[in-house]
Amino acid sequence: TPYASGALLGASQEHQKILKNMSFEVPIGATADVKELEYIAALIQTTHDDNESFVDASIDARDIKYHLMSRYGIQISKEQVRKIILSGLAGEDDCLDLCEVVAALTIPLLRKIVRDDRLKLEDDPSERWSESNSKGIDEQGSPKTKQNNEEFRNDEKVKESLFHEEVSTKEILSVVIKNILVLATGSPEPQPLTKELVHGIFAAFDEKSLVGNDELVSEMIAAASGGALSEDSEGGTVLFDIHAFARALTSDILLYDPSVENRFTTNYADAFSNVPNERERKLSNNASNNVSEVEGSEGIAPQEAVKKALNIVKDDAVDGLSDTVIANTEYGKITKVFTFSTLDLTIDNQRSRLHIVFVIFGFILFFLRYIYMNDVGIIARESCGGDGFGCTVARNVLRWTILMLLLCISGPIFIALLDSGNDVHRRSFLDVFIGVAAVFFFIIFPLIPELRFRTPLVSTDFEDSDLIRTFYLVIFIMLATTYMYFQCTSAIRVLFSDETISRSKILSRALVGSITRDERDFKQAAIFKVNRMMGNAYKLHQQDRPIGSTNTHDLALLNYNKISGKTEPAADFYGIWKSFFNKDLSRKEGIWIQSRVWAGMISQLLLTIGVVITFGVIFSSLIDLYESTFFGEQICNASFDVANCTAPGFNGINPGFIACTEVILEGSECNSSPVELGVLEALCEFIPLNPLTNQTVCDSTRVFSFEEIFATVTGENIQQGDCQAQVTVCFTYAFDDNVQRAACVLGINPSVLFLPYRFEGPMCKNISLISDVLDSKPIFFRQAEELFNDLSDTILPDRWMLEFAATVGLIVGVIVGLSIFVHYLPSTVYTILKFRCGVLGSLRDPGFKKYRSKLGEVVNILGLIIWGTGASILLAVVVVAGGSFLIVWEVTRKFLLDIIAILIGFISTIALRSILVAIVGKTNYTAFYRKRPWVGNVSGVALECWHLALTVYYIFVRVVLLLFSALLYAARVDKPFMADDVGTFGSVDLDKYPTIYRKGLLSAEAHRHPYIERLGFLYLLKIKHGSNFATTSGSVWRLLFVFSLMPWLRKYRIANDDDLPEGLLLQKLAIKSDTKYEQIILQQQQEIRMLREENRELGEGDDSKNNNKADELDDEGSQHSKNVAVIIGEDDE
Repeated sequence: TPYASGALLGASQEHQKILKNMSFEVPIGATADVKELEYIAALIQTTHDDNESFVDASIDARDIKYHLMSRYGIQISKEQVRKIILSGLAGEDDCLDLCEVVAALTIPLLRKIVRDDRLKLEDDPSERWSESNSKGIDEQGSPKTKQNNEEFRNDEKVKESLFHEEVSTKEILSVVIKNILVLATGSPEPQPLTKELVHGIFAAFDEKSLVGNDELVSEMIAAASGGALSEDSEGGTVLFDIHAFARALTSDILLYDPSVENRFTTNYADAFSNVPNERERKLSNNASNNVSEVEGSEGIAPQEAVKKALNIVKDDAVDGLSDTVIANTEYGKITKVFTFSTLDLTIDNQRSRLHIVFVIFGFILFFLRYIYMNDVGIIARESCGGDGFGCTVARNVLRWTILMLLLCISGPIFIALLDSGNDVHRRSFLDVFIGVAAVFFFIIFPLIPELRFRTPLVSTDFEDSDLIRTFYLVIFIMLATTYMYFQCTSAIRVLFSDETISRSKILSRALVGSITRDERDFKQAAIFKVNRMMGNAYKLHQQDRPIGSTNTHDLALLNYNKISGKTEPAADFYGIWKSFFNKDLSRKEGIWIQSRVWAGMISQLLLTIGVVITFGVIFSSLIDLYESTFFGEQICNASFDVANCTAPGFNGINPGFIACTEVILEGSECNSSPVELGVLEALCEFIPLNPLTNQTVCDSTRVFSFEEIFATVTGENIQQGDCQAQVTVCFTYAFDDNVQRAACVLGINPSVLFLPYRFEGPMCKNISLISDVLDSKPIFFRQAEELFNDLSDTILPDRWMLEFAATVGLIVGVIVGLSIFVHYLPSTVYTILKFRCGVLGSLRDPGFKKYRSKLGEVVNILGLIIWGTGASILLAVVVVAGGSFLIVWEVTRKFLLDIIAILIGFISTIALRSILVAIVGKTNYTAFYRKRPWVGNVSGVALECWHLALTVYYIFVRVVLLLFSALLYAARVDKPFMADDVGTFGSVDLDKYPTIYRKGLLSAEAHRHPYIERLGFLYLLKIKHGSNFATTSGSVWRLLFVFSLMPWLRKYRIANDDDLPEGLLLQKLAIKSDTKYEQIILQQQQEIRMLREENRELGEGDDSKNNNKADELDDEGSQHSKNVAVIIGEDDE
């Protein structure tokens, strides 16, 4: 039908509109990388009281302290963070600026330059960054490990998601070191690695605060030389070439094991692994020869790390309830505290996502079955039994308080016990035993009839239908089976180590768990994203590069400025789902979707199916009831003989009914409706006396009332249906199976205003008793009866109308539910991507602060997703079904068709207006300017006057569209429905739930973003190895690497304020006046002076030309001076 097509078309158009609104533009290349770095800085920082320190994107000891506690449950002081973590990663600073963050992020990438302490630069000249990233595996492992690694390397989908640009190690290091040498010495040729050269490099990058640290300079030279020089040597025999630079970048990070990048393990297990790498084994052997040396050093020895890791990961569960020392340093002990990881829905510290999602489903069903269905308000009613307003308020307050306490206590207990054994950090048979016991206690035992009980708070004994009881029985048995499967896998997992599970494809697929598998994918995402960042930076050094050019520093800055304003379309709706199914969403972008969001989305799908089925059953039952009420066959057959009847009268006038005995009632439902007290009081005196006792029946309990039951008149020459009288009330006095004999009052409808004269049939006029009754009918009754019959024929809809309305409503309900489900994931991903690329502000946006407060509100997310979807589907079904019914119902059809005709006329007028506006706009306007002002003025006034009438309909249509959009967006807490400045009145936000949803996403991002995960892993390695990993000298070398490769990041550099005195600085730098750029400037200035002398000798004709040339050279000299200022970081020319 047209309306059904219109409803479905409207839903489809709204879907297309949503898809169009979801598309947006993102920055490209290095610009996007910088935006994402700013974003992670905004996530990590824990205070925003000082806006200046927040915007500078620095990460201090406080931020790292709380990150380690929130992510890993590691108790560490700010002083320990400064002495152990920041002392290496942050160079000599007390915080990590964005440049140092990038330098730290490159550690795993740079570590792959070497293999077993040997440089790989010359091993394979064609080796690419993409290949080096794929070598995040244990090359020295067992044959089985090598086989698994080879299978992983040959997986094209994995390769496609991990690798970015094919740039060789040698190429990118060559560009970086040449830029460093040119900026420091003016020549790209390798120079002897001396203190003067290092000082010059510091000066080139404006790191003057490092010049005075001779110890640091010596350590940097030693790292680059690989220990080949003695302390007395000035380093003149070692050239600062690509090999020395590679050694400098990697000499302090050999304890990083690239094989962890391909393990199905967590970062915590990787850091405190019980399988030390080759470098750790060497340190372990040295430690065994000199125990006192190990005990006095920072960090923790490899043997102790293994022991502590075993205590946490594989020991009994009870041991994990107390604090566990993971490092015993000279600055104090560092411990891991118990955090109840199985209840962590913020960062999902469980092993299997399906396990925790099914546990959440189980609690929702447990709540609906045993708590919500139970009348917890009985306690409130007993405490205050009055009917006053105050008592009503008190009862409701008490009722909701009881429900709050009941859910807050039962929920954590239910989830913690049933999710036991799903902890990602712990493996214990005790945890598995607790989980199995919880399955029996919460799921199985309440289903056993002999164990059912009833209390005011929780009950398992209900008097409900067999259908509901069977439904819950099937659901709970399925849940119990699923929980037992998860506990079996947890029990098997206890028997194997992480290393064994990682080596076996079968074990890894069966035992690893979806969240742990996602953690491996996030390691790959960090590889991909850092690799992409390096590749984007390298592109800017090569784009439009002049042939033979050796210094690409200025070129990279210029290219960066060129792409700063360029954007590209983000992945579309279908691309997001495609990337989800092929794992690019986790392996490339590293987007973490919380378990609570997954639980909500799956609930949306199940709720859509459940609501549609429920409404289908309800609609079907209502339609059947309607048809049986108005058009169905009688379930109680009645008949009577007029010879046994009398017609009571008042002053000779019959009130419109008769009283009969020996009325035959046949059927099982003939006494199913006890008479109402008012009906009994009004009619009992007219009911014939009980023929058995000859007494009145006014006090009898066997008096029944009937609705829409007609008794047929029997007798000679009377056929079935010739005359019928409506049965009003009856007293039954004889029973024989389903046949009863009764004394009845006939002719009154007890349900419709007590209408009398209810006699129907063509032969009623021929029966004298009934004819006399009908003849006494007043004239207004005759007119009212005719009107009622006409209205009944007109008002009562046909069955097909109801079925049509129900069908259209259910179809639209399914479309709405599925639309909400399929859009939640792309919308969530888009929100995260918008924050990452700067479309939604973070670091420099004052509005970002609202996401950093009241994080406790994120507990609303799951309930909002589930019940919001149910509300949207319910409203859609009711509204669309009601609208469909009004379209086809005869009473409203003409009215609605008139409205549709008006709308068609209005739309045709709008189409004409659109054509006219398009023609006028194309012929008379160019952007904001008019080609012919008189045409614009005349047409503008004409259209303005016309729109005084049209805008009335515009407002009506706008209201309808807003209501329809609100209907669809009631469940869309993932996306704001109103603009930022709409619906906010002071501190009151009418629609705060999208903000709460974003808080949940940002909270997960602050823990799970691939960059932050990599930084967290480096923090753990620093805790474990102390000063043996990531030293200050190595961090400074990597900082110089970042400065050279990504010079645009230097604006985020936070330099030490304690600069050297100018005299000492000049002495350290040994600055000379014959540097390359100074020579160029002096030469150009000499040429300018010569040209000006020539100008004075030449005539006025040539004066202008030479002056122009002199001015050009003067400008060039000035520009070179500016370039020098940029390179060495000076403010003045």
